[in-house]
Amino acid sequence: MKKTMVLASMSLLWVGSVHAADSDFAKGKQLFQQQCLVCHSAQLDPPQAPPMFGVQMKYKMATDNKQAFVERVTSFATHPSKDKALLTKPVKMLGLMPDMGLDEADVKLIAAYIHDETFAPPYKHLQVAMRTSQQRGDKQAYRHHKQRYDAMCSDAPAAAVTAAPAESGTLKAIMQQLGRDYAAVDQAILMQDFNAAATAANHIANHEKPSLFQKMKIMAGLRTEMSAFKQADGKVHALAVDIEQAAKAKDMPLLIQRQSGMLSACMACHTGYRSKVKNIFN
Repeated sequence: MKKTMVLASMSLLWVGSVHAADSDFAKGKQLFQQQCLVCHSAQLDPPQAPPMFGVQMKYKMATDNKQAFVERVTSFATHPSKDKALLTKPVKMLGLMPDMGLDEADVKLIAAYIHDETFAPPYKHLQVAMRTSQQRGDKQAYRHHKQRYDAMCSDAPAAAVTAAPAESGTLKAIMQQLGRDYAAVDQAILMQDFNAAATAANHIANHEKPSLFQKMKIMAGLRTEMSAFKQADGKVHALAVDIEQAAKAKDMPLLIQRQSGMLSACMACHTGYRSKVKNIFN
């Protein structure tokens, strides 16, 4: 009898925490839309502030967990200063964010929402960046923005001018699909859809392999770094398997932990090899 009562109490606590999390997310979203979207909308032309897709990615790369993410965003957004700015290039180009005079508690809700939300890639923002760099005659900047657009926005809405989809079997096509599957895991966690999280993680773990020709080019280009490149892919594979198992077990804390680990692993691989691999195929 006591065991049944304890289990029932734990269930109520879990349900209560879920409802509280849903409520905090809704409050954070409302505050974000009221206070932040006027400048951080990715649809603005010209841009007034960096789009949240990039802000979220940058802060997740710089922090180990949600608490650290919220604390760092809150520290900057409550009283912005150049020495606390993580996105230094946008500050240089667009200026420092003004002090909005928000309560710290509200900023924390906004920061938590930013961490948990799934933001669409900044289609319009990158299109504007490509156009302005072309107008300036800055070919290097144009290529940089075009590469980012091709990598992130190949499935942009029909209203956007999109690049042609990458050919099946190419590393580019594989990475684009991995990006979509990763976003699907994030969205599934947010919606507490364990089945969807397991399916997306399985797709990551068993992603399509590059063609033999592509493999040979990568091996020839990376040479002695090929082993480390394969290890990085293996780490992502292992984390995807862990995510699938955690989702099937409906273990939300472990699922979030492993997803955070996958983000770190993906960004470490991108930082170390993205430009090198791109140069191989250019």
